[in-house]
Amino acid sequence: MRSIDHTSPGTPDRWYLLSYVATTYFTIYAHRNLINYIQPSLLLPIADGGLGLDEAQLSWVGPAWQLPYCFSQLFAGYLSDRFSRRRVILSSLLASSICLAMIGLVGNLQELLIGRGLLGFAQACAVPAMAGAIADCFRPRTRSKAMAIYLFSYNAAVIVAGKYGGAIADLPARHIPGTPETWVVHGWRLSHFVFAAVGVVAWLVLLKVLREPPRTERREDRGLGTEGGTVWQTLAQIVRVPSFHLMYLTFACAGIVVRISRFWMPQHFHNIFHESLGWNQEDVGSFSTLWIQIGSMTGLLSGGVLADRLVRRTIRGRVWVQLGGWVLLTPCLVVIGTQESPMVLRVAMLLLGLGLGAYQANFWTASFDVIDPAARATTIGLFNLSSGLLVSTWFDPFLGWIETGAQQQGESILGTAIVSVSGVGVGCIILLGLMMWWTLPRDYVGDDSEPDTGST
Repeated sequence: MRSIDHTSPGTPDRWYLLSYVATTYFTIYAHRNLINYIQPSLLLPIADGGLGLDEAQLSWVGPAWQLPYCFSQLFAGYLSDRFSRRRVILSSLLASSICLAMIGLVGNLQELLIGRGLLGFAQACAVPAMAGAIADCFRPRTRSKAMAIYLFSYNAAVIVAGKYGGAIADLPARHIPGTPETWVVHGWRLSHFVFAAVGVVAWLVLLKVLREPPRTERREDRGLGTEGGTVWQTLAQIVRVPSFHLMYLTFACAGIVVRISRFWMPQHFHNIFHESLGWNQEDVGSFSTLWIQIGSMTGLLSGGVLADRLVRRTIRGRVWVQLGGWVLLTPCLVVIGTQESPMVLRVAMLLLGLGLGAYQANFWTASFDVIDPAARATTIGLFNLSSGLLVSTWFDPFLGWIETGAQQQGESILGTAIVSVSGVGVGCIILLGLMMWWTLPRDYVGDDSEPDTGST
């Protein structure tokens, strides 16, 4: 364990580390989100190159990835608190690339769900390891900005997956040279192979340049000490923090917003604009990602910079910014679910992304303010586990089941579902208010260089 000067912004190599983990996050997030933007291809009959799925069956591809990912988070997070984060990150990236290529070979729903499940297991270890590394390399007064820059890669991955994943999926079937005439690769399969190849290239580069970051903030006389504790000691250290429980509930709320915007909004816009404007998968993928992600990237950077300034005056600075984000994005869900004007939808998605970005830039960093440094990666794992239990176990299948019934009647309930999620936003605003004024002042673990806990 190596300590750093409290007056410095972090370790000397912090920006190199940030660029490396951002590259990893970009790649694995593109892998996991690619399927959101090729849905129409999977709904096609098998004779036309699809898998012959319906909306109810397709709704299981989210849980098939999310549940293995979330349930393995506890073990994955603890690994990163105790062992080499470099090895964890590189192994996860390579496994993700292999699994994505395998999904490009599936021939039915069962194989697709198995492939998505393996992808979830493969990616589970990476995020807790990267979050812990960023927390160790950046001091509290620069963490939100660092996290915002890191999460830029997540937004860029969504844009790339939406535009280029959809564009490749729209390509006509291609014959594989030197093989029988029946051996063809359809566009949606090719998109998996291309994105998997990008992952392998990224892995080869990071294998050469990524180094194990130091663990800088652990103290022998505090919490779990410099070496950390057992699994049960680490869990006990986390769950006794009241703010943790409010935070995982807000994270579950954010998970619902992310699922509705990443998975169901593209389908909603396809329903609206495929016939009226003749939009294809590339058009829908670009429209449903670009404006949200532009707003989100703006929210990430502005929210990160603002929170880093506020937190020097008050321990509530990061929570204030999160709260503002939810106040902004909640009414936007109502607009998106009820309007059909592309211009109005662009503005609403831009503001939705702005609010979501402000929240995301400060969620992890706010948890670092209340959690023992030796338990940070495990905490990130628990957040992902809670999101899986509270959201992924039911949300997509339930919505898919209702949508299938509506489609059989020639209708769609996706607009109503998007509006309903605004109620989740109201609940999240209440939870953040409770955290700001009730639990945070008692749970804050800042050091002597940070604001006094009595600050407002």
